[in-house]
Amino acid sequence: MTEQISIKQQSIEWYKNNKLIIGAVLVVLSFILGFYGKVLIIVKFYEPIQLITGLSIYAFSFILLFIGILIVGWQTVKLIQDRIHHHVKTTVKKTFHHAKKLPKRATHYTKELHKKSISKLKETSKKIANKIR
Repeated sequence: MTEQISIKQQSIEWYKNNKLIIGAVLVVLSFILGFYGKVLIIVKFYEPIQLITGLSIYAFSFILLFIGILIVGWQTVKLIQDRIHHHVKTTVKKTFHHAKKLPKRATHYTKELHKKSISKLKETSKKIANKIR
């Protein structure tokens, strides 16, 4: 029970975590800048100033990527792993309880079918006994 409470509290903190938001923005920004730097390198290959600008933007995007990864940090990775673990655990519990109910329903259905067949046999045997008398 306490584990579920802590997971719920962590899920609220996950959206309010400034480090995660800043780190994710830096990672996305680094991908955008890296793509722009590659385009500049490819399109303006024969212009030295544009080539140097493209290379420096591309290098700066790697720096932003590593800073973003460091800001996100291990705590956020641990938080995401705990959240995934919680969802897997609840899904497994639901599946187990659902699978546990299946044999009971099948047994109940079989018993009811048996009762119906026995009652029909009793009725026919009574009818046959009445005809013989």
